[in-house]
Amino acid sequence: MSTQVQAFWLQWVEDSFPDLDSRAYFLPPVYFNRVPMSTETVAGQDVLVLQPAPGQAGQSSQVPMKSLVAPVQDSDVRDDEAMQRVLVCLQKMCEVKGETLFGLSQLQFGEYLGEPCYAAAAANLPTPATLPTAHPRNWKEGDFDVLLIHRHYGLLVCEVKSFGNNLNKLNMSQKDVDDNISKKVKQAVTQLHKADAMLSHLVSDIASGLRITKTIAVPNLTAVQLQQAISGNIQLTQDLCRCLGASDPADIPGLCLCCDQLSDPKTPCDVSSHVLSELGHWWQRRVAGAGPDPRMTRNVYKTLVARFCGPATTVTVPCIFSPRLCVKTLGQAVSHTGECYTAVITLFPEQVHLLHTGPPTLFVTGPPGTGKTVVLLLMGIKWLRCGHHVYVVSISLQSLASCTMLYHLLLSSGVSTCQPHLLQYDFNGGKDVEKAVNDLSRAAVGGSLYVIADEAGPDVISLKESRNFETFCKKIQAQVPSLHLWAASIYSKHLPAGWPMEHLTRPLRSPPAVVREVEQSEDMAEKRNVPTYIDRGVPDHTDGPSVKRVYHRRLGHPGFKIHDCLLCGGEVASFLLSLRVGGVGNTMTTPMAISSTTPPTLLWKDVLVLAYGGISDNSGVVRGLIQAGIPIQMLEDSDIEDVATGRSDVVWVTSGDRVCGLERKVVVCLDHRKCIRLEYMSRCTSQLVIVFPDE
Repeated sequence: MSTQVQAFWLQWVEDSFPDLDSRAYFLPPVYFNRVPMSTETVAGQDVLVLQPAPGQAGQSSQVPMKSLVAPVQDSDVRDDEAMQRVLVCLQKMCEVKGETLFGLSQLQFGEYLGEPCYAAAAANLPTPATLPTAHPRNWKEGDFDVLLIHRHYGLLVCEVKSFGNNLNKLNMSQKDVDDNISKKVKQAVTQLHKADAMLSHLVSDIASGLRITKTIAVPNLTAVQLQQAISGNIQLTQDLCRCLGASDPADIPGLCLCCDQLSDPKTPCDVSSHVLSELGHWWQRRVAGAGPDPRMTRNVYKTLVARFCGPATTVTVPCIFSPRLCVKTLGQAVSHTGECYTAVITLFPEQVHLLHTGPPTLFVTGPPGTGKTVVLLLMGIKWLRCGHHVYVVSISLQSLASCTMLYHLLLSSGVSTCQPHLLQYDFNGGKDVEKAVNDLSRAAVGGSLYVIADEAGPDVISLKESRNFETFCKKIQAQVPSLHLWAASIYSKHLPAGWPMEHLTRPLRSPPAVVREVEQSEDMAEKRNVPTYIDRGVPDHTDGPSVKRVYHRRLGHPGFKIHDCLLCGGEVASFLLSLRVGGVGNTMTTPMAISSTTPPTLLWKDVLVLAYGGISDNSGVVRGLIQAGIPIQMLEDSDIEDVATGRSDVVWVTSGDRVCGLERKVVVCLDHRKCIRLEYMSRCTSQLVIVFPDE
């Protein structure tokens, strides 16, 4: 049975990582941060409130420790920032250099072959619990900060130390700085000895004597700072030489990863050509220079991957609630990223304050994904709980999807005494303004009326008809003495005169990888019709999956436009299938393969395909998707309720202005031009796919 199970592990990694012989994989595929949050009840709903980490200057008093979902200190935030920079740079280097390896981050010793359902199969294999007694007892517990399993060069274990990013705040003397650096480096040496002993034990039955290379990453220190700190400590220098295999103490900084070889901490995901060059030199000195390890055969490599990355080993990420999730594949990472940003109502403290103290009438504005719709939803629930009927007003076809979604969320909020009502109008050209005023005036009870209106602005592409909503607000306010009306739009030029406005500009609903694409939009970067995002002031859950870019190469692809290209449709379909959307292509059906808690499987309804300009089910790109087995549905007017509620498990294809306010984990944008980035790409909460006209 043990032999059969281990054969299954091999099959599992081949199915999960089909290019394991030719590319680099990192587990988890994206790095997830620990995010400080507290819990609060708003309108009867459990809300997570993003907070600065306790310990940050001037912030600790704002976060009662008892209210934190999971205590996250400032040191945790610094450690995550350092780890993310190291991993991002290593991933980029591996991509550019074409390295074949598997990288794991923060793997606890106890998670190796630790899945209970595989205990029998692992019983006769080396495990952390069976580490020889010659080593200290406490060496059975620990973790690998970064572990690389290289197809040719053996194993690399890296200890990451974050000291140095707050030296200006600490106001330390140079001696104290050097002493602290030496202390951290000494700790790293001890941890590397422990990791070396554990790795040697765990792989002893696979390939005895397999090369294990050790290194220390100090992302916030230069090589000069590191050299200065250790130069006066003879014992530490000798320990480092033994640990790193250096014959000359002067070589020590060059064998460590310093900030000289890493991206700027202010823009950690911007790995420049200079950084790649410096990182490449370090890689040659520390890893590749020794040449291939003859013990690392293809079978040894696959067996190591099956043990460390297969179903019996758990690769966990920080989670809001227990249990911690196991995230190994890109599809799982995409799903979990979307869950982090949208599964639980999450707000910033100022938004919670707004809901507790906001005025009767309010216009909420700001760029996409800053929480405007969430604020409207919670205010609507609050009014329902107070015994008021709430009218959700859609003023155009562009706002209908968002307002329909809000209406159904209000219906399902658990309030039974009063009901929400969805009213659909067309304010373009001034139509329906008087009708809306008359309808709502008659609906007022005792001179009171409660209205929410999302996407209550001009046409999102042309910015026309910007005064009609303002006219509506003036007239309804004249008719109803006690008007409660909260509206939202990314545009603020049509604010009703005298109305208070709330600007929401901290990104909340999409990871930075998506936000960076949205920021390039014409309305934000050039025309300034929409304010730009500001710094969150709180860590993101993750930078998010890298944007997938597909190129419509006109020489090899049929059709002048992307819409006409069958091959582009096939390439997009291939990527979606690689994410195991809908479970398609998942051969890992045995119950033992899914023994850990994993993120929800991506569904077809988690995917939107957005096209600029005319597209039909006969377009080449759509036919390419259909031929690959993707369940495609072209969005018609009668389908708005279906797409807004996520009822049908299909991939909807439409233009971006038809789904304003809706969000999906995966968004395929069939163009990249600046005029559509704002509304199209901002619909994405995790994996963005962009099809470019040409390279």
